[in-house]
Amino acid sequence: MKPDIHPQYRTVLFHDTAADVYFLIGSTVDTDRTQQHTDGTTYP
Repeated sequence: MKPDIHPQYRTVLFHDTAADVYFLIGSTVDTDRTQQHTDGTTYP
């Protein structure tokens, strides 16, 4: 594989607005927004 062509894969906090619940998922989303999870850790 070529180096530096793949996006960063990380754990992010996903908000399901229909159910108003938060999930931790793996994603390559590029965002600067963060949110604090119930475990006290801040995730993008």
